[in-house]
Amino acid sequence: MAMWEGDALADKAILELREAGANPHAVIETLITKGLEGIDAPSEELVALWKQVSTLPDWLDWEKLEKGARTYRRYGVQGFQFQGVGTLDSYRNENLAKTLMSTGQYSDDTAFKRFLLTCNFWLEISEPGGMRLFEKGWQVAVRVRLLHTLIRRAVISNPKWDADKIGMPINQVGLHAAPVISSVVLGHQLKRMGYRPTNDEIEAMMHLWRYICYVMGASTEFFPVTSDEGIQMMFDISNLQRATDDPDGIRLCQSFIKAFEPRKNVKGVARMMAWLKYWDNIVQAVLFVSPETRRLMGMSNPTWFAALTIFAISPRNFVQDWLRHRFPSYAVRLDNRMRRQRRAWLKEHLEESDLVYRPQSKY
Repeated sequence: MAMWEGDALADKAILELREAGANPHAVIETLITKGLEGIDAPSEELVALWKQVSTLPDWLDWEKLEKGARTYRRYGVQGFQFQGVGTLDSYRNENLAKTLMSTGQYSDDTAFKRFLLTCNFWLEISEPGGMRLFEKGWQVAVRVRLLHTLIRRAVISNPKWDADKIGMPINQVGLHAAPVISSVVLGHQLKRMGYRPTNDEIEAMMHLWRYICYVMGASTEFFPVTSDEGIQMMFDISNLQRATDDPDGIRLCQSFIKAFEPRKNVKGVARMMAWLKYWDNIVQAVLFVSPETRRLMGMSNPTWFAALTIFAISPRNFVQDWLRHRFPSYAVRLDNRMRRQRRAWLKEHLEESDLVYRPQSKY
């Protein structure tokens, strides 16, 4: 049933705002900056939504959440890249592919900007204290929840969408899948590149993402708590719907990889660094994307370059983790460095105006 369930609380609240002639973006912006007190005569649906996003669940452990955020920050920009590359196989899921293609924001020339906006989301939710009430991470999580509702409403109302066959767009399965990739899959898979998180750290990342899921409208009573449960959930999700050779999904995969090619106006050292970043994505695709998906993408398969990259990068990551596990002062310095790295990379590529996103369904 999870494939046919969306986010009833947010869906009802946004529908009521639409019917009342209000601007959902403006109302939600007021809600996440001033709270319910900033809204005149809020509807019952909006009150219920506010109560949910502003009430802390009984299971939340702030110390564990912040530990998870520190662990998540440890991966820096490479963590962003993994989460992008790590979703390529899921683009062959017909539900996800058609939903993303309907927005017109995930393919061709728009793919890189949309990835950067997602990176901004990942950055803000994992900053120290970022998921506290009214902080930037919490705010962006609620904004994304609004966008999900608007996209879901636009897509499901179109006669081309076959809900009986592929379920609800942005359903409960999808709301769980991405956070599992961003926690337990990230933690275990990047061990291939020398990272050495402890099991407690991986489960702390899962705790962080469980709370993010809660704020974003997922049914968190089913969210995995242990690493083994997370691996099992990822296996179950991957088997819920057969991967297809649908052109939409393949185009999404190709657009993501192509998005990292250096722009024509980039020259000199900057161009060389851009090419290295592009090939880093190719390497991660070789390591973490299935051979069948890579074949359908028509992607190059430089196993020799992947091996060389692992040989070059893994020792550094391994030593850094060895040091941070043993010397708290080094762990603090490394965390600060990763925070600066992530923000500098985003600032280099993302303009402030780009942070304003209004989905327009192409159905």
